[in-house]
Amino acid sequence: MIIRRVLPVLVLVAVLVTAGCSSTVRSVVGARDRHVLNGTVTAESGSTWTVLATTGVSWTVQLTPTTRYGRTHQPTDAAHFPVGSRVRVVGTPSGTTGTTGTTGTTLTARQVLPSLSVRPGQTATARPTAPTTTPPPTATSAPPRVSPATADASAGTAVAQAVAAAPGGVAVGVAVMDTTDGAVVGGSTGSTGFESASVVKLFTIVDLLHHAEAGDITLSPDDMTAVGRALSLSDDDAMDTLWEEYGGTQTITDVVSLAGLQDTTPPTDPDEWGETVISARDVLAVYRYAFTALSAADQQVVRTGLANAADAGADGFDQAFGLLDPPRPTGAMAKQGWMSDGDLYLHTTGVPAAGSSWVVAVLSRLPGGDSWDTARSAVDTVTRTLTTGLTAPTA
Repeated sequence: MIIRRVLPVLVLVAVLVTAGCSSTVRSVVGARDRHVLNGTVTAESGSTWTVLATTGVSWTVQLTPTTRYGRTHQPTDAAHFPVGSRVRVVGTPSGTTGTTGTTGTTLTARQVLPSLSVRPGQTATARPTAPTTTPPPTATSAPPRVSPATADASAGTAVAQAVAAAPGGVAVGVAVMDTTDGAVVGGSTGSTGFESASVVKLFTIVDLLHHAEAGDITLSPDDMTAVGRALSLSDDDAMDTLWEEYGGTQTITDVVSLAGLQDTTPPTDPDEWGETVISARDVLAVYRYAFTALSAADQQVVRTGLANAADAGADGFDQAFGLLDPPRPTGAMAKQGWMSDGDLYLHTTGVPAAGSSWVVAVLSRLPGGDSWDTARSAVDTVTRTLTTGLTAPTA
């Protein structure tokens, strides 16, 4: 599958779309009555738990007969969350919700879920490394290119080889975009749907930056800090803040129209942004919009966040895989994703290296019985095959 889109036309379309969709982002009704708590269970006494949040605040979590446990496709019960479990609790807060130095805050739980990277019987491994701080280049220095037709043929071959390199039992979605003309090559898997995990953070952020430019919303300094953390550290707390404050699933509905997405659907459960369904070709459409239709300043916000992707995410998960597999290529920019929902989802998306004229997306789904190390190895293999094929001589 080859989908050709010329960038100047895209920019014009984006301007027209911008003019016609003002004031479509709204704060969630009742958002301030909802809170998402990411942390670790430190004590349990019947229907009362104590959870130490990632912010350092100790919360009292009240469970009720209507509290749900587990994900949409992996429901469970309270017994699956013993002391020491890493959890995400969605509920209604009471008391002070400050982020530092406050104890005694209570949350009445509507839903208790495992942390995105945790599945029964396995905890994600962490690599204790500091985030990179080198900003991305402000100008593109792409190497000389051959004709678009030859480039498309080369990309199609690279995509097909990457898909074929996936180990047995691993489902992959692979696509590439040529930034010189906006052509997307998706092969046989480019439109396949996968749960997004944290890649959806890029979708929401691009939508919010667009609406801030249009004057529909005002992003505060704290919001912009959350944007940076969501991109570089894949910080779930930061994403939860932006998701709850600025429209949740509406940000996905908006970006579908904004970037011309074909396969993306919002999550069935509005509290579970990681269950948004995306495809590799739609990921590249979001990158195309981010890199061509946003203002120069906002393009740099996105590029800086992606270039500063840390080896370890905010939750300690090792996100140095795929495009960030050591030794990381100079100038690589990536938004990674990981989530367990019965199966394991591991995604790598972005720019392979400084001066590259390609943006790539590799999405993967593995059986839940596999390990994260197996998932990383599979994604590394597919990504390496893809980027090697793209950087090889095309003429």
